[in-house]
Amino acid sequence: MYEAILSVHLKESWIGKSTIQLPISISILDTIPFGEHGVQDLAEIKLNGTDPNLLEKIIGDLDGVDFVKASQVDQDRVIIIVGTKGCGGCRSLLESGCFLISATTDEQGWVEWKIIMNEKIQLQKLVTHLEEKSIESSLIMIQPIDDKDSLTPRQEKIIKTALERGYYDFPKRIGIRELARIFSISTASVSETLRRGQKKIIEHYFKDRKD
Repeated sequence: MYEAILSVHLKESWIGKSTIQLPISISILDTIPFGEHGVQDLAEIKLNGTDPNLLEKIIGDLDGVDFVKASQVDQDRVIIIVGTKGCGGCRSLLESGCFLISATTDEQGWVEWKIIMNEKIQLQKLVTHLEEKSIESSLIMIQPIDDKDSLTPRQEKIIKTALERGYYDFPKRIGIRELARIFSISTASVSETLRRGQKKIIEHYFKDRKD
């Protein structure tokens, strides 16, 4: 398998348009197909002082956005689901066979995708699809990963969210039940995913120390 970081200019997507209009930071947690050509994005948004009602209105009024559902989790963060009728970049990613691990934005409408793929040809397919849709992209990094030592895309996504949301803080800022609601899975599945992922991380740490 391979890991890559790809910078994509999604200025015409709800992600690009909203980050240009508002001082927010967006982290995409998951993306699934929606309708024939669209997608649904599950995202965590850091408000940076933005009124959450204004955020929901601006995103809902954007061309191509079919629906918006937002829930404020603390004073400066919301979890949001955005359904779009068409997103060339996101749809290209889904159809390429690459796994999206994380996606973060900047103020210029660029999104940095961290992705994992079985073969390099899947990345080539993704870049070709983006070019066909006139979407700019830039490959920042690609490297092979050890199947045995690496986290699965699902493990990394859940552990990363748990870390960012304060699961490992003392006292905890989020619990298993809240994480389960974010990913729409059972608390037992979250617990098992965290346990297996943490075991890999610890094994990898001590392996490096030994080396």
